[in-house]
Amino acid sequence: MLNIWFNRAYATTIHTIELLRQNDDGEQLRIFGTHKQMDSPVLAACDVIEPEVDESTIGSAYVDWALDFCTRHAIDVFIPRLHLDTISAAREQFTAIGVALVAGPAGPSALLEDKAAAYADAIAAGLAVPPYTVVTTAEQLTTAYEDLVPLGPVCIKPVNGVGGAGFRVLSTEPRTLEELLDTPSYTARVDEVASTLDAHHAAGGVVPPLMLLPYLPGPEVSVDCLGDEDGNLLIAVPRTKVSRRRLLVADPDAVGVARTIIARHKLASLSNTQVRYWENPQTDTHVRPYLLETNARISGGLHQTALAGVNMPWAAVQHALGRPVTAPAPVLGVVFTTVSTPVELSVQLLTQLPG
Repeated sequence: MLNIWFNRAYATTIHTIELLRQNDDGEQLRIFGTHKQMDSPVLAACDVIEPEVDESTIGSAYVDWALDFCTRHAIDVFIPRLHLDTISAAREQFTAIGVALVAGPAGPSALLEDKAAAYADAIAAGLAVPPYTVVTTAEQLTTAYEDLVPLGPVCIKPVNGVGGAGFRVLSTEPRTLEELLDTPSYTARVDEVASTLDAHHAAGGVVPPLMLLPYLPGPEVSVDCLGDEDGNLLIAVPRTKVSRRRLLVADPDAVGVARTIIARHKLASLSNTQVRYWENPQTDTHVRPYLLETNARISGGLHQTALAGVNMPWAAVQHALGRPVTAPAPVLGVVFTTVSTPVELSVQLLTQLPG
């Protein structure tokens, strides 16, 4: 029996857990889950659940709590999402008590979380990134917008952010009645954003760094990867979407971007690199892949790669345990879609929750 622990993770991790249980080796697993919200669907897929430690517990205090959790429950494999970099930095402490981490090296994961730093690093590696400017004030915002708008629509997002949180496409046009009556969109007016920044500064607040860059209209290609300690790419499954259709595609150029980053930072675990194809009207003579971001962790859509005939979560666990990774070559060209799925929660558990 292999004991595997997930700390606070995305709801789609429930599918990752299902793939682990379906491993081709027939190995029996006991899955442990912790979360701050005890009605998280992830916990419904776990055999043993506990509340995540208080959010004020960070740094070495969180590591101490995690080490104690591993010891109490005889954890063999820890797959962290919360405090990933902190846990990676304490790898030797987990190894000393017999716990394998499904996590890449600490330094690169921190670097890649900072999109501005990651872009500067990617440029040094010879990769294409969109032109960008980091701003914190209304004046900087307005200037950056005017500089970038000749390239097309301009978007804004936090330098440190997860998923689509904080992403907006900027506009100087007044809102139309059609917009007000339509489904809410990811748009914001430049003057409204500038006013918000001014008001926040005036109130004594601190504005986190925001990145302005051209909005790249091409389809996004998301490459789920597994690398090793030498920076070798062991498995790569690119996926994209067109309308409601999702596709697993053969995209050597997108994989090449991911391969470069994995080799450069020796991302010895699961990671996800996202690119969009674009032709910069000022510098390019053809469309090419531009890096959006790389996340040194499990992606929310990792389970979709199972349609390529590979079990990437199990391959990552095997690698973390020092076992050979024997996954078959991915079968690409698959077209699929996604639907919501009901997840039954424990009645006994819900009676203990407020509301």
